[in-house]
Amino acid sequence: MKKIKMTNSKTKYVLPVASLIIGLTFFSVAKGDQSGSKKDAAPEIKKIVTFQDKAGERLFRSPLSIVMDESNGDLIVTSFETEEVVVLDKNGALVMRLGKQAGIISPYGVAIDRKGQIYVSEIRTGLLKVFSPGGSLVDKIDLSHVMEKIVSPGRISIDREGLIYITNLMDNEILVFNDRGDFVRSVGKFESLQKAGIAGGRIIGLSAMGDAVNFFDKEGALLQSFGKHGDESSKNFSFPTGFAVDSRNRLWIADAFQHRLKVFSLEGEHLFNFGYMKEKNWMFFFPVDLCFGNKGELFVLEKGANRIQVFQVSDLKE
Repeated sequence: MKKIKMTNSKTKYVLPVASLIIGLTFFSVAKGDQSGSKKDAAPEIKKIVTFQDKAGERLFRSPLSIVMDESNGDLIVTSFETEEVVVLDKNGALVMRLGKQAGIISPYGVAIDRKGQIYVSEIRTGLLKVFSPGGSLVDKIDLSHVMEKIVSPGRISIDREGLIYITNLMDNEILVFNDRGDFVRSVGKFESLQKAGIAGGRIIGLSAMGDAVNFFDKEGALLQSFGKHGDESSKNFSFPTGFAVDSRNRLWIADAFQHRLKVFSLEGEHLFNFGYMKEKNWMFFFPVDLCFGNKGELFVLEKGANRIQVFQVSDLKE
């Protein structure tokens, strides 16, 4: 990857809305709201385990992003409040913490490439940092220097070709870089961009305002948009923040303000919801991001409860 020299410009960076709310943990197994298409009934989803604080030892605080290392099942999470990147094994045991000693400041997004290198976006510094699998800093890109404007990077994704998709929270656009650190293109103009990546061979941008889901071709031309913001009905969104696509090409979206997941086909058909809201008793408490394991596990990251809930999705088993 091409190394970019740091600049010392005195600029201000936009911070994420990161109010810390700590909630209760629910251990009961609950099926999702299965309203939606009759021909696409919701699969059975069973609770497996919860990864959270133990014996007074904190796990993370105000987490914002999660990704799984497909080579070993490790989960990598950005802990915004404690300014750390936390790595857990597939059983929830702590593998390592990358924090001040690693030079991490205001970590927001996290992704992993095929070499096992960990990419971390820092919203305050405007940097994209790259760490070895063992946690050593190997590279960094000053995004503001490259773009010649202030960049506040949020969540990030890396596709199979090594392209890096960065949400620029300052200008609500997707920045695409290659694996050498070269800028490729910017995509879209959103009202409140939250996450970007690849879904079904198309670039996807998720917005917390305006059209929620936006698909583009590889050159950045808009192909399709769907998902309105409004009341808490099955199809409407309140504040979607993270997404993941499963092996059956279903798009799972975390709606933080509705405290549940909404599931769509890649064509935009609403299939079902997962997560209940009964008075003040929620299955999820501000879910902000999610990812899938190799054996159909669903990992849901909750910013409000500072935990990861793990589920088994029945039709994703090997």
